[in-house]
Amino acid sequence: MSSLKDVQISSSESQWDLLEAIRLEATCAIQEKHRRDLGQVFTPIPVARLLADTFTTWGGRVELLDGGAGAGTLSAAAALTALERSDGPSSLSVTAWELDPAMIVFAKRSLDLVAELYADAGVPFEYEVREEDFILAAAEGTVGLFAHKAAHTHAILNPPYAKLGASSLQRAAAERLGAPVPNLYAAFMLAASNLLCDGGEMVAITPRSFCNGPYFRRFRRSLLAQCSLSSLRVFESRSSAFSDQAVLQENVISRLIRGEKKPDAVKVQVGDLGGPVVERTVPADEVVFPEDLDSVIHIAESQDAIDAAALMHELPFSLSDLGLRVSTGPVVDFRNADWLRTECDEGAVPLLYPGSISSAGVTWPTERGKKPQGIARVDETASVLTRAGCYVLVKRFSSKEERRRVVAAALLPDDVAGYSEIGLENHLNYIHACGEPLGRAVARGLAAFLNLAFVDKYFRSFSGHTQVNASDIRRLRFPSAAGLEQIGSQSDPEASCEEWIGDFSRRLSGPVSV
Repeated sequence: MSSLKDVQISSSESQWDLLEAIRLEATCAIQEKHRRDLGQVFTPIPVARLLADTFTTWGGRVELLDGGAGAGTLSAAAALTALERSDGPSSLSVTAWELDPAMIVFAKRSLDLVAELYADAGVPFEYEVREEDFILAAAEGTVGLFAHKAAHTHAILNPPYAKLGASSLQRAAAERLGAPVPNLYAAFMLAASNLLCDGGEMVAITPRSFCNGPYFRRFRRSLLAQCSLSSLRVFESRSSAFSDQAVLQENVISRLIRGEKKPDAVKVQVGDLGGPVVERTVPADEVVFPEDLDSVIHIAESQDAIDAAALMHELPFSLSDLGLRVSTGPVVDFRNADWLRTECDEGAVPLLYPGSISSAGVTWPTERGKKPQGIARVDETASVLTRAGCYVLVKRFSSKEERRRVVAAALLPDDVAGYSEIGLENHLNYIHACGEPLGRAVARGLAAFLNLAFVDKYFRSFSGHTQVNASDIRRLRFPSAAGLEQIGSQSDPEASCEEWIGDFSRRLSGPVSV
């Protein structure tokens, strides 16, 4: 078998440049609104090459699946990469799906370019671009060129990023394939998994959001029952992968292997395109903890993150174990706009926003002119006001560049002295004792714990969001109520908590009593 190099065809950038030119032409040919409505993001050549290089084997007969072909860049890039490899395929077939007729023209141009190169190299090549819904086709067992459903050896995906309605056909089809999913990209991953043969490889670039959270719980369970994670690549910048299309997502490239055999380790890479990449080999049981019924995927970007996860899982209590709950602030400001007050004048009570919160505590009122300071205490707001007292407030949103993702503060009665009720805005989470205020010392101890650097490192290992959801806080483990109260009763709870967690960590090598 000849290779691309053997037949003197440039594997140099000329062929890749032609593919990129086709992609750019396709991007310009489609209206921005139409692209967004379909959730289309066309894969730049550097990203396509990175995905193609993620596959480990190309030998023998390769049957490649491309679930959302777009301009055909991904499947063409994979085929070119396979042909350039010394252990390249003996033959290669591509089945690609694309719903947009305008894009099918470009996809065929990209794959025709590849077909010419394979012909010159003397390697059998065929392709089909199907104008059909990929998810529905997978659920119905439609397989195009191939004789049986699970025939594909490779799947490459840059699936559309769009929400799925609860009653959509695609959501129902995804459930037949394994689980109901909230987003098209997850449905594409399930569909591709179902069309892979045993030992087949799937490489997909998607948002990182599927790695944790309740919305993707059943999806993770189903996907990880069908496939094993082999590698993960995280981009540090949210604009790195698709900067020319103004896509701001924390993206991850996942490589999964279909079948029951589970690898002992997962390769984790962190770094942007063209920049330095940090690579680690992490035990598989530290990426998805075997006892975790939620199958949360931890992307440990450093040894510190691995250590933080190990320490967190040794802590003895959940919030529920402690008799505590976490809720989202009930005041949605735009729904209560008529009752918001610039100043907390007569008939109003304090309204707290994230701007009132820092790890140093709660500041109210905040700087004038930024946010309302109060909300009227009237019949219409009675259901969204909270009894005044001690709570732990946690910011729900932060920027990715902030030093800390988890920022908590103990709200104490002196912070809003003289009021029997308060308003907590919807961009805050608050921890309470089943609707009642916390004890002062417990609140101070809990806030100090949440502000520990190791908690932040642990949180970042499983969450790519720039937000802290109530469900994320429920995943955390905590010291005992007595331990929190002891920490919070000290004059410097932060220092006391650091000392407590240090002692706890040292005791892990022997019997632990908390």
